[in-house]
Amino acid sequence: MFSKKTKAGPGRAKKLKGSKQPVHVTEESQDDSISQLLGVTIAAINATKDLVPIDLAKGILGTIANILTLAQSVIKNKSDFQAIADKCETIREILGRATKEATEDDLRGHLGHALTQLNKSVNRINSDVASSKEQGFWRRLSTVTIDRDKIAVWEKDLDRVLGLFNFEAIAGMGIDMKLVKKALELMGNDPSINAPKNRQIKPPSRPAMLYGRDDLVAELTNLVVNDEHLALIGPGGMGKSSVAKAIINEPLVIEKFADRRFFVTYDDLDPSTITFETFMTCFARALGIEIAGSDPVRQISSFLDSACALVVFDNAETFEEASASSALRDIPPAIAEIANIAGVVLILTSRSRRNAPNVEWITKDIPPLDLSSAQAVFFRIYHLTSRSEAEEDIKGLLKELDFHPLSINILTNAAQQNGWSPIMLLKRWNDRHSKVLDGGKGKLQSISDTMQLSLSSPSVQNLGKDGLRALAIIAFLPQGLNQNLASDLLPSLPQVDAICDVLCMQSLVYRQDNFLKMLAPIRHYV
Repeated sequence: MFSKKTKAGPGRAKKLKGSKQPVHVTEESQDDSISQLLGVTIAAINATKDLVPIDLAKGILGTIANILTLAQSVIKNKSDFQAIADKCETIREILGRATKEATEDDLRGHLGHALTQLNKSVNRINSDVASSKEQGFWRRLSTVTIDRDKIAVWEKDLDRVLGLFNFEAIAGMGIDMKLVKKALELMGNDPSINAPKNRQIKPPSRPAMLYGRDDLVAELTNLVVNDEHLALIGPGGMGKSSVAKAIINEPLVIEKFADRRFFVTYDDLDPSTITFETFMTCFARALGIEIAGSDPVRQISSFLDSACALVVFDNAETFEEASASSALRDIPPAIAEIANIAGVVLILTSRSRRNAPNVEWITKDIPPLDLSSAQAVFFRIYHLTSRSEAEEDIKGLLKELDFHPLSINILTNAAQQNGWSPIMLLKRWNDRHSKVLDGGKGKLQSISDTMQLSLSSPSVQNLGKDGLRALAIIAFLPQGLNQNLASDLLPSLPQVDAICDVLCMQSLVYRQDNFLKMLAPIRHYV
C-alpha cells in the first residue's frame, strides 16, 4: 500500500506539471506578449494622431488609444483582446492615409460622414469600457476577467463600421487611388470585415413633361437639402411621382447625396397582399443590396448609416393601406427607424395621408396646374393646329378638367392620335366626358384605372355602400358638400362625417372654404 501511494504521488505531480502548470504559464506569457503589442500599438496611434490634419480623426485616434490603455492596465486575459487591437491598428493605418493632405472642408462629404460613424462606434466602446471599470467590473484583477461576449460585441461593431468606411467613404473620397488600394487591402486582410453586397442603382431621370412645377420643386429641394422629410400627397394623376423625380435630379440634391439617391417604387403591388417582407425586399432591391437573415431593418439601416442618403418611397399608399396585420404593425416603425438615421432624408408620394407616425413629415399637397402650364402641356403634345388658332378653344376644356395633369395628358394624346380638331375634341368631351379619358390600360393611360386604385383601397372598401353614396352625392353637388350641414343634409348616412374624413384621407375629395369638393375628372367618373 505504501509503495502504491508512493507511485501515485509522483504520478499526480507529474500530471500537474505536464498539463495545468504549463497552460498557466502559457496564458501569462500570452498576456505579456499582448501587453507589449498593446504598448507598441498605443505608441503608433499616438504618433499618427500628431500627424493627421483633421481634428475629428485626432479624436478618434485618441479614443482608441484610451481603449487600448485601459485594456493594457486592467484586463487580466489580454489575449482575448488581440482582435480589438488588430482592428485599432487598421483604423490607425486607414486614418493616417485617408486624411493625408485633407482639410476640414473635406468633412462635408463622404469622408466627414464616414469619420462621424467611426467616431460614434469607438466612443460607444470607450464608454462601455470606462463604465465597466468604474462599476468595479474588473476591480479584483486576480480573479475577474473581461466578458468575452462583450469583446465579441465590440469587435462586431468595429467590423461593421470599418466595412462601411471601406464601402462608402474611401470609395467616394477622391483621394489618391494608391491610398485607396492600400486601405482596401488592409481591410481585405481581415475576412470578418464585410461590406454589404451592392450594385449601384441609377435613380430615374427628371421627367421631360414637367410644366408649372419649377417653384414647387425649388421649395421642396430646399427642404430636402436641409434634412426635412417630405410627404407629397394628392389624388392619382396629380404628378406626385414626377415632382419627386425632379427633386432627386436637382443640382443641389445631386451635390449633397451624389449616387446615394434611391427611388423605391411600390407601383403595381396590391395592398391586400403586401407584407412586411415584400416591403423590405422592394426597399433592398432599390438600394442595390442583398439582405439575408431575420433582421432586414438592421441591415438596411447599416447600409444607409454609412453616408448621407435620400430615399423616395413612391406609391406609398400601397403599404400604408396594407391589409396584412404584420405589415400595418411592422412597416411604420421600420420607416421611423430609417428616418431617425442621421443624414438620411425620406420623401414619400402617396394618395393617402395615413403616413408613418413618429416621423416629422412636412406634408405638401401637390396642386393642379395653372392655365399657362396646362396649355404648355397640351401644345407640347398636340400639333394638328397652331397654338394661336386653338388656344381659345381649349381654355374652357382645360378648366373643365380642373387642370388635372394626367387628364390633360390623356385627353391631348387622344386628340393627337385620332386626328381630332379642337372643335371635334370639344364635341367628344361634351358627349362622353370621362370615357374620353380611358385611352388605354393602366393608371397612366386611364382615369378609370387610376380611380379604381383609389376606390379599391382597404380604407374605402371598409366604408361599403355608404362610402360610394357619399362620393356620388358630393359629385352631384355643384359647389360640393357643406361640412357643417353634412349630417343634416344626409340623415340616411349617420356616419357621414367619419366617411368624409376617410375620403379626404384617400385624396378622393378635398376641403375648401368649408366645403367638401372633388376634382372634375373624379367627379365625372363617379
